[in-house]
Amino acid sequence: MSTDDPELTTVTSKGQVTIPSRLREEFGLEKGTKLMVVPTDHGLVLKKVELPSVEQFHERVESRSDGVDLSMDDVNRLVHEAREDDE
Repeated sequence: MSTDDPELTTVTSKGQVTIPSRLREEFGLEKGTKLMVVPTDHGLVLKKVELPSVEQFHERVESRSDGVDLSMDDVNRLVHEAREDDE
């Protein structure tokens, strides 16, 4: 069966759907996998979202912080200013 072969599922009273096991296996969807639901002109699209672990996130922040000279006061000020812009 190819990925183009449709499968049926049912929406529950809580708005939940079960993704058929063949498709869960094919796309690596395990318990706890995050999916983004994207509305399109043709219907809904489910997109697997791969979030970094806390350790990976910290590594990314540290690697990008090289050469940036900001104090914690600077960071707090920038966050405060950004929040004011959102209001």
